[in-house]
Amino acid sequence: MSEESIERTLRLCGALWWFWEDHFKREGQTFLEQALARSEGVAVALRAKVLWAAGNLVGKLGDFDRGEALCKESLALFREIGNTAGVGTAVLHLGILSFYRGTFTEARSQLEESLALLEEAGDKTGTGWSLFFLANAEICQGEYTKGYSHVEESLALFRELRDKRAVIDSLVLLAEERLNSQGDATKARALLEEGLALSRELANTDTAKEGKLLGSLGEISLYQGNMALARSLLEESMTILQGEDMDELINKAWLLSQLAKIAAVQHDYTRARTLYEQSLAINREVFFRVNTPFYLEGLASVVAAQGEPTWAAQLWGAAEALRDTMGAPIPPVYRVDYERAVTSARDQLGDRAFATTWAEGRAMTPDQALAAKGQTMLPQQVPTEPSSPQPAKSAITYPDGLTTREVEVLRLVAQGLTDAHIAEHLIISPRTVNTHLTSIYSKIQVSSRSGATRYAIEHKLV
Repeated sequence: MSEESIERTLRLCGALWWFWEDHFKREGQTFLEQALARSEGVAVALRAKVLWAAGNLVGKLGDFDRGEALCKESLALFREIGNTAGVGTAVLHLGILSFYRGTFTEARSQLEESLALLEEAGDKTGTGWSLFFLANAEICQGEYTKGYSHVEESLALFRELRDKRAVIDSLVLLAEERLNSQGDATKARALLEEGLALSRELANTDTAKEGKLLGSLGEISLYQGNMALARSLLEESMTILQGEDMDELINKAWLLSQLAKIAAVQHDYTRARTLYEQSLAINREVFFRVNTPFYLEGLASVVAAQGEPTWAAQLWGAAEALRDTMGAPIPPVYRVDYERAVTSARDQLGDRAFATTWAEGRAMTPDQALAAKGQTMLPQQVPTEPSSPQPAKSAITYPDGLTTREVEVLRLVAQGLTDAHIAEHLIISPRTVNTHLTSIYSKIQVSSRSGATRYAIEHKLV
């Protein structure tokens, strides 16, 4: 293929990116990766644009490390040629990936940077999306006033641009903020109904928007106590959201959790438990930990109602630890039900046992808490007679000065886990994982994961 043909293909990729992002992420990723493989030597700005487009799609398909690497490569190229708009766009997509990872503080820093750059460059679309995702991260971290202000700004820009899909997204986020922070179901419903009218103007071009809106209306009906309408809207939404796209799967997991709430209110705890477990399974599949605490907390309230307060405490503890890591407090609208369920379980188990089990849960990953099912460490028995002194255990030492935590990270690398999965497993941030890897590579004198894996095998660390 000639250089001219390659450039033409890359321009087509850049133009089609929004379509792929909305509808066919996997097909788009394949096409973009193939085009990038042949793109050496083409215009730097063009290659840089396709890099961030590919990075976004790859990240939203669950490979955050690869997505981040592509976006960082794009960022370096745009900085090299002094393209402010390009730098802003690359940073925007890094911020979006950080949001999906649940690293909200990092996301906010990146999105604030992209907002300043894209405003300077006069890129209204990029500015709108920087505001939208910045608002999303702020709302997740409980800063509702800031978030509401920023999403209102994004909505105004998208209206000006006549971007109906983006207007719908902003209306949904505004509605979620009003419901979660204020319990203002009337305002939230009005915003969603405006969005629903817009979605129907899109006809058959974007049914996922309609599905999301119907699900959100179902959530409001649930909040208002209209179980029949809530179930009807949620189930209608489920029939629409049949795709395997990451965003649709995220929405599907949320819908299942809302149906679980209805089942729990109706005391059908077996069904509620199954639905929460399905939500968590889908969430694990798409590596979207933003909603994981909600599902763990919902499941905890159900198993507590089924007479399993020990497991409930473990689940709540794991959820709390994850919320602390993300800096994401429980929204006010959920707090009363949450505290009622926790109090009931504590009364079943007793204050001391409940606190001990909760602490155990905090030390668990979500997967470990799910697998625990109430199994807990028994307190050490105090001997009735003096025993002979035991020889002190010598501390375990590892080769090349590796620490215990570094060996834990190295073992997970050898098992093929990504940085994001290692962070979730050890309940640390991806940045901390990267710091450990830098230290490990330096100590064992390798420069790649494959080299680290080989070292772990040779030194019998796995």
